Parts: sequence; structure tokens; C-alpha cells
Amino acid sequence: MPFRLPIVLLLVAAALPPAQAARATIIGDARVPYSATRTVTVDHRTYVGKIFHTPGKQRHDVAIVGIPMHFIIDFDDSKGAVVLPALASYIDFPLPLLLIEFYQSRLDGQAVGEELIDGIAATKYRLDYTAPDGARGEGFVWVSRENILLRLEGRALVPGRRPMEIAMALSDIKRGPQDPDLFRVPKGLHRIPQEALEALFNLGGSLKYKGD
Repeated sequence: MPFRLPIVLLLVAAALPPAQAARATIIGDARVPYSATRTVTVDHRTYVGKIFHTPGKQRHDVAIVGIPMHFIIDFDDSKGAVVLPALASYIDFPLPLLLIEFYQSRLDGQAVGEELIDGIAATKYRLDYTAPDGARGEGFVWVSRENILLRLEGRALVPGRRPMEIAMALSDIKRGPQDPDLFRVPKGLHRIPQEALEALFNLGGSLKYKGD
């Protein structure tokens, strides 16, 4: 089966943004704004980009099949957008349940040790969670005292697809306020359907998952 945007969202945008106090605390609900370099590996394919975080929102800049993309995630509204600067376009989408229900409380009693990640003290937790739609995440996560998701290693199991190995790590973390414009879709862009991006990738033919 050809590339599909929700799978890339789930895997390449796997670090989780924050939520309002009225919500259950989500893993990655950092109490501080920051930026960092972010490395994600999905089934031996590695993507290196930037992450920008401010309470309530997150942005991931990465190139997929050679196309620069900005993933803007709004956890307050459980939605996101992919901005395609080269095409002067964007695509909006709902967030997968496996992301928006990744609560901190699911890690209670699952701590397995303490480690330093990029010089920051982190607690390592075992993760095993199945979302209501059947998507499952299992493996380990490393979370700082400020609730920054520093590292993730495990598998994503989506119904109807083979398990996918995934790893994520942050480096060069810089705490500090972020430009609010980073988390907004620029004015003047064309909104296009998700299927248009899928067709573009399929024409390129460079990103297929064997066994899908």
C-alpha cells in the first residue's frame, strides 16, 4: 500500500505537545518553552529536523522524500496542519488518538531507571498503551523533570499494518520563549486535501512501506 500521511504524522511527529490544565497531563507537556534538534528513525529511515515548543502547541520542521514540511500541532483543539512552503499550500488533519491520549498517568509505576539525555536528567519509563481505535504503542520513553519527552524507542502497531519500529531523540535543547508565528499557518496559503499530498508522494515512489 502506498505512503499515507496519517502514518507519517504518527511516526515522524511522534513527540507530544502539551495540553491545557483541564486536560489530563500528556507526556511531553513541558512546563517550559524550548527548541531542539529532533532525530526520528522509522524502520531504518532517519529524519532530522527541528522542534519548537510552547505551552499548548508544537512545531516540527522536517523534509520527507525531499519535500520540506512544517507540522504545526495544536493540542488544545486536537488538530494539526502540514505546511508545504514550496507549494504555498497546507493540509489540516485531526490528531491520532494514540497521540492525544498519551497521558502521563499511564506511566505510573512504570519507571525503570534514571539516565542523562543530552545532559538533562530523565526518568526512563516502560510504555504499553492501546488507544480506543486499536492503535498501540509499546517500548520505552525518557521524560525530564520538566516533562520534556527527550527520547522514545519502541514500536507502533496500527490495525491492518505491520508493526513499525520507531525511535526519537532530542539534542541541542535550548530553553526560552518561541516566536508565536512559528505555530500559525501563514496567511495566503492554499488549503489542499490530504489526498493531493498522498498522490504527490506516490508519484515520487520513493517512500513505500514493504508489506503494507
